[in-house]
Amino acid sequence: MKKYLLLSCCLLALSTRMSAMSTLDSLLTIYDNEVSRADYYREAHTKRIDSLCRIRPMSKEIQVRIAREYQYFQSDSARVWFLKLINAPEPYRTQAYTGLVQLSSSIGKYGEGFAIIPDVSAMPDSLKVDWLEAVWRLYSEAYAACRIPSYADYLHSQAQIYYDSLLNEMDRQAPYDRHIRLRRDFLRASEADDLEAALAINDSIISLFPLWSHRYAIEAYSRSTLYERMGQQREQYIWLTRSAIADVRCGITDNGSSWMVAKECYEAGDLERAYHYSDYSLTNASLFNAPTRFIQTYALGHDISNSYEERLRRSSNILIIVLSTLAVLLGILIIAIFFSLSQNRRLHTLNSEIKVMNEQLRTINGQLKAANHIKEQYICRYLEVYSDYIRRLTTMARKAGEKDPAGFMDREMENFYRSFDDTFLSLYGSFVQDFNALLKPEARITPKPGERMTVEMRIFALILLGITSSAKIAELLCYSPNTISNYRVKVKNSAIGDRDTFEQRVQEIGK
Repeated sequence: MKKYLLLSCCLLALSTRMSAMSTLDSLLTIYDNEVSRADYYREAHTKRIDSLCRIRPMSKEIQVRIAREYQYFQSDSARVWFLKLINAPEPYRTQAYTGLVQLSSSIGKYGEGFAIIPDVSAMPDSLKVDWLEAVWRLYSEAYAACRIPSYADYLHSQAQIYYDSLLNEMDRQAPYDRHIRLRRDFLRASEADDLEAALAINDSIISLFPLWSHRYAIEAYSRSTLYERMGQQREQYIWLTRSAIADVRCGITDNGSSWMVAKECYEAGDLERAYHYSDYSLTNASLFNAPTRFIQTYALGHDISNSYEERLRRSSNILIIVLSTLAVLLGILIIAIFFSLSQNRRLHTLNSEIKVMNEQLRTINGQLKAANHIKEQYICRYLEVYSDYIRRLTTMARKAGEKDPAGFMDREMENFYRSFDDTFLSLYGSFVQDFNALLKPEARITPKPGERMTVEMRIFALILLGITSSAKIAELLCYSPNTISNYRVKVKNSAIGDRDTFEQRVQEIGK
């Protein structure tokens, strides 16, 4: 029972792994196609911003939308539009501060973010969660990037203060907002290392957003980090790829998942994809104008580019060897072709000579066939005359008063059979063996001592000579037609193969 249970578990794990590999392969194929269309998606994003900029009169809501469109597309333009809203009334002022703090985190200018943190108490309650989360992430990312221990401790303490404030605010708003409640539960489950619960909550959060939207990309990235903590690299890779696909389709340039997918491909040995993905990530970092993102991507891209170029060099060397080998083989082939043409000319000459010889042989064979036909005709005529002569002598002996005319005829017929056997076998020396070869082993005929052929053999010898009528054979061999027919039927029933073609095969003996 334990063996079966263990086997079932192994099969389930194998099928799950194969399914994950198939899913990943499909997603990477989709990502390949989407990366090739990245210019189209970025152009669509630009057109969407341009259409918003042409709206007149331009309200504060439109300005916020433009700033948000630029926030993950072009950092400089986003900063300009958010700064236009700094002195606007609420809620636009808080939205601008939140956007600037988020932008500072994205481009790595943490000091600018710290310098614009206003009083939280003056903010609308509906925006406090997003604001506190932005500031918490700003301090957390600054802490992760800091290399000065004393300052790092300060950043970590500030991050913890804002994290606690964020959770308190989420607790206050959770009864009224399902999204905030799910985000709060996700943070707490993740902090407590209850990763299974965090995955379940992440499922609920993802379901709130359209597939392949920017929010879907963010949540898919968060899910990949959970799988990374669980040590499930394949699932992490799958959700990173989903996040990257969504980023491409949204036409944004600030995307961390793209270069991480490139890193995974590089570590998996898929240099072709890693090279194209890192190139795409570098292009995005340049367009977004984020120094930290560019540094991250460039370092990885440099390693990938070196490996890719090294592989190209190896491939080039192999190609040179292959081409050289092909050139040598081509030379050998050309020599072989010339040799073959020379041989063909010789063969053509030989074939012409053989053709002439074949014509001569056909002429000789025709002459031989004619000669054989003549011989067979003479033999048949000789047999007719001989058998008629015996009958005449028997009649004359009876008239002359021979006491035993039947015995006289038997003696003469024995001489006749002996003479026929000698004459026929002088022409067809292997007839007895060839004839028996056409019969089943148990039915083969052996002549008696002192005889060269049996009655059956003489009958089929005459058939070979072209005498096929039972009446004519009976006349020559001095038997009744019924006796000859019975012999023929008996022998054909013992034939190997089709009995109906037996006599045709006998006529082919010696020919």
